[in-house]
Amino acid sequence: MGRPRQFDESGLLDASTELFWARGFDETSVEDVSRATGVGNGSIYAAYGNKRGLFLAAFERYCQRRALFVRDVVGSAPGSARTAVRTLFEAIIEECTSHPDQRGCLMINSIAQLGSRIPEVVIIGAQTTASMEQGVAERLRRSARLSDGSLDDAALSAHSANIVVVAQGLIQLSRLGIPRQRLREIADISNQALPSAWADA
Repeated sequence: MGRPRQFDESGLLDASTELFWARGFDETSVEDVSRATGVGNGSIYAAYGNKRGLFLAAFERYCQRRALFVRDVVGSAPGSARTAVRTLFEAIIEECTSHPDQRGCLMINSIAQLGSRIPEVVIIGAQTTASMEQGVAERLRRSARLSDGSLDDAALSAHSANIVVVAQGLIQLSRLGIPRQRLREIADISNQALPSAWADA
């Protein structure tokens, strides 16, 4: 059994996530995290092995929270399937445009920057995306009219994946400084492309 942490691990990972997200992996050191948290370098190395281990702990935690965010938003949205998707897009837009530094999403950024160097990033990213898609599919299944044979589970899965792709695309566009209203217009077009039956459920 490993030794219990002698520091606030949640606080350390929160601070690490903020630094890695704002600066990037290469520009963030264990010393930066130590200074930001007051946790000694030795304690950090003992707990996570190296900067890569620390990053992966923070990254996986961030990704789990992202998947939970998507699942909670669509799962709790009242009304039709189309309304649930609109609610998700709006939540994504509000969140990603709230960062004045246009930092985007740590998961997407890290896959692009580190995927070829740190394979675990791609694995965690794929698992997170699959969890998001599953959460969307579960919500759509509650509302979508599948009994008439016009939309089977394979089609529902494809729609769910497309919704997650659009959400991630909105985040990427926000990094370019695309105005919030333009992001909403893009989201509306995507929402309108969903099966018409979903608006009535």
